Amino acid sequence: MAKPDFETVGGKRIKLNTVNALHMAGDIDGDAVNAARWWICDYVFANHGYLDILNDVLPSDYVKGDVHTFAISRGNAAERIGMIRDRLGLCAHVRLEMMLARELSFSAMGAALYPDLGKALQRGKVSAQCALIVAQLPAAYADTRREIRQAIERNALEKNLVPASAY
Repeated sequence: MAKPDFETVGGKRIKLNTVNALHMAGDIDGDAVNAARWWICDYVFANHGYLDILNDVLPSDYVKGDVHTFAISRGNAAERIGMIRDRLGLCAHVRLEMMLARELSFSAMGAALYPDLGKALQRGKVSAQCALIVAQLPAAYADTRREIRQAIERNALEKNLVPASAY
């Protein structure tokens, strides 16, 4: 039985990657692909407490945290997801969850979101919406990071602390 969320690549059945499909079609650029990867990392860490970091990308003087720094980091990831949800809207957030967290294909998302339309129209609408949303992610992440950095600096000034960016 053929599963709608799988494709055959090199004779092997693999899970569809909708972000890769959008990138290969030229609908999104590399920055959008990277932002989608950041979003799913933040989402999984915030919601499930799992973060996949390669050891070779950590600095040599990296100090492991404890349960408190872990909880703070999870909270920061959840804050970024929430800020992006607020910036792009709930409909965009739902589509990001369907596409990245649940790894649904455009066909499966179309059937869930537009059950009264034909399959080709379902897929086309969802594909276009997802491309638009993922294309907005890099700017949303940049704005979110800038907003967080400004809030930290504002808080430091109010408490007469020197922000780390001053060094």
